Amino acid sequence: MRYIQKKRTGIGYNKLLKIHKAKGCYDDTKNDNSKNPPITTRTDILEDLLSEQGYICAYCMRKISLETAKIEHIIGQSYVDDKKVEIGKAEDTNYNNMLAVCYGDSCQVATHCDSSRSKYQDKRPLLHLSPLSQMDMNCIKFTRNGVIYYQDLDEQSEMNFDLNKVLNLNCKSLLEEREKISRAIKSSLIKYKFDKKFVAKELEYWKTSNQHNRAFCQVAIFELQKHL
Repeated sequence: MRYIQKKRTGIGYNKLLKIHKAKGCYDDTKNDNSKNPPITTRTDILEDLLSEQGYICAYCMRKISLETAKIEHIIGQSYVDDKKVEIGKAEDTNYNNMLAVCYGDSCQVATHCDSSRSKYQDKRPLLHLSPLSQMDMNCIKFTRNGVIYYQDLDEQSEMNFDLNKVLNLNCKSLLEEREKISRAIKSSLIKYKFDKKFVAKELEYWKTSNQHNRAFCQVAIFELQKHL
């Protein structure tokens, strides 16, 4: 997980904004053009989300594309609060409520990301952490063997429950991929004797996306920043 800054400038966003104000639907197959203005396809919106995320999953940071990504609603579309207000329905076409995520299918025996979260929608409809929160993302850490965790005083915190259970971001395949990155960075640091110039150059390499972030980039950034 890494911080995502919403750009709100793309074609998909601008067309979705009109639909949101008109209380329409962003899915062409459901849109009633007799009542709502013509709407961009889901692909246009997804393209904007992918662009601002550097084409990595908002949760696990795997590489994704238009063909391998889907739209995730931070506030679930079916969420109804304690006062019976249909908040999920109201936020369905809110661009600020959308992320691009993978299909959560890299682990053979279990799902992760949005696919895992769907199992918790009834009992836990809202996440306690968000990649749109800089404060939350500043607390995301990684161990050398690939474990992602939220650093706070309570190891059983709601944030860590989201990471471990709801999103299942510590499943085997994701752990292994993050560990590979961490080990590669550590080997390079040892090779170059933790030279500050080398660290700064590597950090720039992992931070510079040119609109396409490198998979699991935040793991490398986290490890490198320790040695500046």
